[in-house]
Amino acid sequence: MSWRFVSLPPQDGYHMVTSFVSVAEYVSRGGKDTFLVFSVKEPFVNVGVHQEVWLEVDLDYTLKNNIPVVRRDLGGGTVVITQGEHDYFIVVRGENAPSDPKTLYERFLTPVVDVLKDYGLNATLRDQDIVVNGKKISGNGAMTHGKAVVIAGNILMRADTRLMSKCIKVPSEKFRDKIAKDMSEWITSLERELGYVPPREELDKKLKESFESHLNIKFEESTLTPEEIETWEKLASEKRNEEWIYYKDRRHPELKTERCVKISSSVAVCHLDYKARKLIRITAKFVEGKIDEVSISGDFFVMSPKGFLETLEDRLRGVTPSRVHEIIDSTFLEVKPIIFGFSAEDLKKAFQEILNKPEVQEVLG
Repeated sequence: MSWRFVSLPPQDGYHMVTSFVSVAEYVSRGGKDTFLVFSVKEPFVNVGVHQEVWLEVDLDYTLKNNIPVVRRDLGGGTVVITQGEHDYFIVVRGENAPSDPKTLYERFLTPVVDVLKDYGLNATLRDQDIVVNGKKISGNGAMTHGKAVVIAGNILMRADTRLMSKCIKVPSEKFRDKIAKDMSEWITSLERELGYVPPREELDKKLKESFESHLNIKFEESTLTPEEIETWEKLASEKRNEEWIYYKDRRHPELKTERCVKISSSVAVCHLDYKARKLIRITAKFVEGKIDEVSISGDFFVMSPKGFLETLEDRLRGVTPSRVHEIIDSTFLEVKPIIFGFSAEDLKKAFQEILNKPEVQEVLG
């Protein structure tokens, strides 16, 4: 089977997060499965599609230092993308990709694991990440777009944990120091493990050989088609729009709290972070015994369908707490979402925790 191998020059953040969407549209129209590689021109903060920017990013620091905040179409957590990583995007037709996320990651990330092993590193796949001696060296995610499946990932060549910690929102500067220390303990890089940074051309050669061997394919060196480039430019321009970057924040303009607050005898706003396989963040406003508004965010991956969380949030508005589990179950049953990071049971447990908060109980009576 023949695949395209496309190597692009360094890109800005808006072009990085739209490259694979453009290629996915090409693949959906019957184009060849594609392996895309490149790096970035300058650092930027990359926010997951299901996250609220104000909860994740230190906007004072990023604005002061002209570091763009870019929202991608892919789930997962907020990451700071720097010139120190080698980015790849695997875009395949849906029939060539397992529907189960675990099997999908195993098939398409095992070749990357083997490239790292070829450098003598103790690399293993852990969920959708690749770790070396327990430290993350490669973060990955997946999504569907049209008739295509996208696996997006990177190999950390150099890790600037200081910059990463400064861009992430933290409760205090003391906590930021702890975050920077923690990052250096659970993130690693080729430079740290090998003592040097291999040339990108060498990495590409090893990636090509590993994927060809594991997937029984043959790469052909290629470029993007004129149609892909046209679509790409259009999408990159759209991603600069603040309506998109802050869409999750603007969808819930009144739900700006990181704790539980009783506003009056009949109104409370409450926030909860719940750790399933991935982090679920729920912020809800309760008015006169009902859910007035709710936001569900986090670093999980909703592979399909698009807009699932918004549908669920809308269905939970105006309901009494006794119906929350029923609404979650019926929505999951009807829509049948493919999610990596949490289940319907996890979400029900998270909601139960927020409903049990004293501030909420006082309002619900």
